[in-house]
Amino acid sequence: MVTRNKIKRIEAFLEAHDKVEAKLEFSFPLPKFDSLVIILNTYAELELFSGYFEDLDIPTEEEYEEMCSSNNYSVSAYPKLNLYAV
Repeated sequence: MVTRNKIKRIEAFLEAHDKVEAKLEFSFPLPKFDSLVIILNTYAELELFSGYFEDLDIPTEEEYEEMCSSNNYSVSAYPKLNLYAV
């Protein structure tokens, strides 16, 4: 998905919910959560999207690459920015 479209989806989710928690994860959220999944293609996307969330601690680029390389790279294991309505 194009980064521009991901930004639109993030902004729409933020508009629709009063409080949103963002987490960097390698799994999909359980269906019981009102959530949005943004599959990350690059560390630059993570840096860009993290600007929407003051309390999101992101790893350094080196830590991110290490996290990614330690996971099996099937689509379900790609790094994700998961947004949860709380």
